[in-house]
Amino acid sequence: MVNNSSHSETNRTVNEVKRRQAETEALLMASQAVLRMTDFNTTARAIFDTARQVIGATSGYVALLTEDGAENEVLFLESGGLPCNVDESLPMPIRGLRERAYRERKVVYDNGFGSSEWTGYLPDGHVQLDAVLFAPLLDRDKAVGLIGLANKPGGFTRDDARIAGGLGEVVSIALINSRTLELLKASETKYRKKTEELEEALSQVRSLKGLLPICASCKNIRDDKGYWQAVESYISSHAEVEFTHGLCPGCIRKLYPDIADEIIGSEGA
Repeated sequence: MVNNSSHSETNRTVNEVKRRQAETEALLMASQAVLRMTDFNTTARAIFDTARQVIGATSGYVALLTEDGAENEVLFLESGGLPCNVDESLPMPIRGLRERAYRERKVVYDNGFGSSEWTGYLPDGHVQLDAVLFAPLLDRDKAVGLIGLANKPGGFTRDDARIAGGLGEVVSIALINSRTLELLKASETKYRKKTEELEEALSQVRSLKGLLPICASCKNIRDDKGYWQAVESYISSHAEVEFTHGLCPGCIRKLYPDIADEIIGSEGA
C-alpha cells in the first residue's frame, strides 16, 4: 500500500528539483546573453524573455529611468497577446508600485493588482493587469530601471521574486557594461581626434626637416617642383608662420651708419 504522505513528499521534492533546475538554466542563459552582448536592448530582451518563460508571466516590459528620475523610458513592451492601445513613447511617471520598487531597490509584486489602488494610475487603453511584479535594475546600489512582469496565472510567489531579482542583477550587469562601452567609445573618439591633430601638427614640423636647396646669394629656396621661392614664402607655405620685417643691429649700422646708434637705442627702449 502506497503511503500518500510519502508520495506527496516525493512529488514536492521532484517539483523543487525541477524548479531549481529551471532557475539555474535561466541564470545560465541570461549570463550567456551578456557574454554575447552586441547591444543592451537586444540583451535585455533576451533576458526578459527568459524571465517571462521560467516564471510564467504572459506580459511585461523593460524600462530605464530618465536622468531626472521622474519617468520610465520603455525599451520594449510585451502585451502577451492582450489588446494594448497605449503609445509606448508616452511618459511613464514613477508612482504606485513602480515607485516602491525604485525606492526600496528590491523586487515587489501584487497578485491583487487588478482590484488595487494602483490601477488608478494606468492610462486608458492599457493592457489588463491582474498580477504584477517589478524587479529593479541597480547600478552602484542605485535603481536605474525595471523589469516588469505581469499576468502570471495563479499569481507570483516568493520564488518568482527571487528568480526575477537574480535575472535583474544580470540585466544590471549588461546595462553597466553597455554604459561603460559607450564611455570608452566616446573617449576613443576624443583621443583619436587629438591624435589626428597632433599627427597633423607633426607633419607640418616634419615638412621643414631635411636639406633645403638655398641660393648662396639671394637666399631663395628651391621647392620640390624645382621653383625658386623667397625664404619667407617657402616657410609660410610649409608651416603656420607669418613673417614681419625689420633690421638687425648689424644691418642698421651697415645701411644707416650715421644714425645707427640712435635707431638701435630707440628700439632698445
